[in-house]
Amino acid sequence: MDPIAVFAESPPPEAPVRIDRLVVPTWQHAEWGRVFRHGVRRSLSAHEVLIQSGATDRSLHFVVDGNFEVGITYVDGMSMSTVAQINAGTVIGEQSFFDGHPRSANVWAVSSGEILTLPFAAFETLAMEEPPLARDLTFALARVLSLRLRNTTVRVRR
Repeated sequence: MDPIAVFAESPPPEAPVRIDRLVVPTWQHAEWGRVFRHGVRRSLSAHEVLIQSGATDRSLHFVVDGNFEVGITYVDGMSMSTVAQINAGTVIGEQSFFDGHPRSANVWAVSSGEILTLPFAAFETLAMEEPPLARDLTFALARVLSLRLRNTTVRVRR
């Protein structure tokens, strides 16, 4: 699947709006292409772990295809709970990307899929080469992070 097409194309008007979709309204194919040339594509099989809780990697993962689950391990170390489902058109790993702290959850592929990984060092290169693109991407990522935090807050209040 073409990562640029996944992120640059607007969904049809009748499609349900995904709240955490990564959207940069002013970008076309060219802007996504300039960002994605810094990334690395990877295919995953169903049940393959993408992110391990406690890992120190700051990479950001753009979900090109497939379904992923985010889960946390409870204090007993044996129990796991799914806290989110992630689909194509958004990102995974934004929290550690921003704060540099270890990963706070596990993420695994529910189905086979594809991601495009942007290592933090590659983002820094992008920011040096094309500051407006880095700025636009940062605000789009912050929107996703904020919406996910709001969603978590709503679930905790229930």
